[in-house]
Amino acid sequence: MIKNIHKKLTLAAALLLASTASQAATVNGFANGGFETATGNLAANWDNAAAGYTISKYSHTGENALRLSSPQINAAIAIQNSLEQGGMPPLTAGDHPIFSFWMTGDQGTHGDVNYALRYLDSVGNILADSQAQHIGHLLTWDKWTYFSYDLGVVPVGATAAFIEFVQAIGPFGTGPAGEDWTQGVVIVDDVYLGVQASVVPVPAAAWLFGSALIALAGIKRRK
Repeated sequence: MIKNIHKKLTLAAALLLASTASQAATVNGFANGGFETATGNLAANWDNAAAGYTISKYSHTGENALRLSSPQINAAIAIQNSLEQGGMPPLTAGDHPIFSFWMTGDQGTHGDVNYALRYLDSVGNILADSQAQHIGHLLTWDKWTYFSYDLGVVPVGATAAFIEFVQAIGPFGTGPAGEDWTQGVVIVDDVYLGVQASVVPVPAAAWLFGSALIALAGIKRRK
């Protein structure tokens, strides 16, 4: 009898303390970040902002990836507004997102590859801007490279995240089998924006009550 009471008291105390110190779930701020859902040769939830954006089967994970290919400057661009195109929940002021993706390719001799992450208000004003992040010099076609960026805390009034991938490269030769890379190619996959809400504070009374339950359980056990 005493043993059963001890077990119940200990379990109750553990559940109480765990439930009062929870964190909100991580949310993907961009839809279809793996490009697995596609209609024809374009990915759902992404806009083809310039010619040269298609789906590639040369992926980091899954079956599909984003392919940007053009020999001209700013001729291959893919964008997503997390609300308008993505249909994701609005951002919450005070949250601290982590943005990441995988990319492979080559910027060529005279080209460039960049991305830009922005937080927008409800009418499209930019409240936080990463500016153009130039990453082409870090790419090589024979391996996938991981990139991440911290734009900081979501400012008050920001509701949407906006991402833009830009390929502006010239010919650089051949790449992996199944891809014609003679016009210059950049492939992006597993785009992710993880928004982790702040820890919910635990009331002092809850800690005291939980500690009391554990102490009582210890007394019962000794008896």
